Amino acid sequence: MLEKIKQIFIGNKNIKNRKIYIDDLRVIATVFVIGVHTVSLAASMTEYGSIAFRVLTIFNYIFLSCNLLFVMLSGALLLPVKNEPAGIFFRKRFTKVAIPLVVYYILYVIAKEGIDWLKPDHWFLMLKRILTGAPVEAPHFWLVYVIIWLYVLTPFIRYIVHNIPDNVLSGVIGVIFIICTLDTYLPLFGVKSVFGIVVDSFAGTFLFGYFLAEKCSRKMENVFLMAGFLAFLETCMWIWNGNNYVDYIYQNSPTMMAFSAAIFILVKRLAVQKTKNSFFVQWISRYSYSILLIHWGVLHFVVKQKLHVDVLSGGIAGGCIVMMVLTLFISAFGAMILDNTLLKWLQIPFSRKKKIKR
Repeated sequence: MLEKIKQIFIGNKNIKNRKIYIDDLRVIATVFVIGVHTVSLAASMTEYGSIAFRVLTIFNYIFLSCNLLFVMLSGALLLPVKNEPAGIFFRKRFTKVAIPLVVYYILYVIAKEGIDWLKPDHWFLMLKRILTGAPVEAPHFWLVYVIIWLYVLTPFIRYIVHNIPDNVLSGVIGVIFIICTLDTYLPLFGVKSVFGIVVDSFAGTFLFGYFLAEKCSRKMENVFLMAGFLAFLETCMWIWNGNNYVDYIYQNSPTMMAFSAAIFILVKRLAVQKTKNSFFVQWISRYSYSILLIHWGVLHFVVKQKLHVDVLSGGIAGGCIVMMVLTLFISAFGAMILDNTLLKWLQIPFSRKKKIKR
């Protein structure tokens, strides 16, 4: 009985060649995505330009690395796989990603606009909304759409990375950073950048995650650690001086890329001596995707409205921590229940297992 309960919480973690640091990074990215929405809420209720506002903005920058970490993790996990037919890949991704997206999308819509959206005469409009993009009820879904787009590109990117030497891959990563730098800073000098499509696609970040997970990146790890540390200091100074950081360190800016890479490498190094993760890490890691999907509703509807938790109560730090902890645990339990009931049933028709050579 206890073994069955444990299986529900953490699943099968005896996977051959499993990289322990991947679970650590998943948990960090999951906590960060809850953190960024919590501190941004607190900042919106704080006097603009005050010390509290600037501190919250710095934490917002730190937590904002969650988006790049999720994309990097996708690249690190998916691109190394060899000999997987595209059909099998897309079926597996559809089962694990698209079905939960549709289910949570519908839940958000009916929670905000009513049960009438489940009636047959609304089905076509609901499908149209899902295909259009993230709903206003769950704006954070934009990241999932980005990841799905990267899945479409995965078979092609796999072919490229498996057939180029390491030095060429390193050069490609260098070009990505140059493009990100130009796209970030040229507009600040009144020059319109032509690289936005490449940068905003997140394909470079996806490939960067693969690079950081492979042996060929080891020679550059110390460089990325130093660059990430300097990027963090520079950004903190920029924010503290009252500057608007949005145009300066948005998602794929070189400073955010370097900072996210430093987190990736640091966690990877710290996990070298570990043979097993804690129960908590394994639990949150297993349900990280569903937590990503559900946490917005839990944060704003359950914790804020139903439990009446004030993000500024008990001091800003105390309020943020309480809201983050409650959101994380309620989201984890909610994700676990849905994943093992409704989502599990919907995924059964697509869950045929085939062995893939690695």
